[in-house]
Amino acid sequence: MRALVLYSSYSGNGRFLKKLDYIALTLKTKYDIVDFHKSLYKGSFSDHILKKGFKYDLILCVGGDGSVHEVVNAIMQLEKRPTLAYIPAGTCNDSARSLGLKRNLRKTLKTILESNTAKIDVFKINDAYFYYGLAAGCLTEISYDTKRELKKGIGKFGYYIQGLKSYMDTKTISFELETSDGTIIDGEFSLFLALNTRYLAGFKVHRKRRIYLNDQKIRITLIRKTNKFMNVIDFGMFLIFGESYKHNIVNFDASSFKITSVQSIAYNTDGEMFDKHNFLNVSVVPSAIELITSKRVLKRHFIK
Repeated sequence: MRALVLYSSYSGNGRFLKKLDYIALTLKTKYDIVDFHKSLYKGSFSDHILKKGFKYDLILCVGGDGSVHEVVNAIMQLEKRPTLAYIPAGTCNDSARSLGLKRNLRKTLKTILESNTAKIDVFKINDAYFYYGLAAGCLTEISYDTKRELKKGIGKFGYYIQGLKSYMDTKTISFELETSDGTIIDGEFSLFLALNTRYLAGFKVHRKRRIYLNDQKIRITLIRKTNKFMNVIDFGMFLIFGESYKHNIVNFDASSFKITSVQSIAYNTDGEMFDKHNFLNVSVVPSAIELITSKRVLKRHFIK
């Protein structure tokens, strides 16, 4: 069997560069061939996977949510899709939390070798894909507006500082959302989220609700526009208390939906910038990618 390890010089502030030999030796207890590819430019992971990804049984991504986003989009274009594994080395690692993967390298590699696999839903957005989150409105630019030096120095709190700054510059978005079951919601909103995870920027926003990663649904949250002060309060309370806080907030599930707006809206997919659009068509690709997860998450967050 063959494994491909994808990493960048920024992974975990560079800590993993010193541990590549350990990763290789550990993987070789199960895989005959272990190859490495270092990201040299934006899109490097994608280019490499599209050229050589079909040769591998396992693709292991070392990085943050954005790196996994790039890898998922590339794997979705392959006819033969390898199993995806993930070693979290980013700032918030929301997707790693959803999969029960730890920053502890030894424990995560042990999980990978145990091969507890499940097939996760992936969401198609126009001609691209995302795997855990779509956002618009306030906070949309946080992940790529937050300076690398700030994230490196104080971790996810850099996002919180940037988030407060972003929310004080409230950006209202106006659109009509129509789900596949005919539900229509329109108006002005300060924030739109579509999440297939319990976590957002390190906060557990879906506390009481169990999120299944293969139920062909995504959880939509809308915060209606009121005034700048109230919108800040609503968002802060939503992060702290999750869905139990309902003031000016709408939550519901959808398997697919369309968004239409007069003005182009900037979107964020899995923490990465997505082009501005007047129209979005989002649909689920059921059980699209096989990935490695923890035993606990396999039991609690996948429908057999």
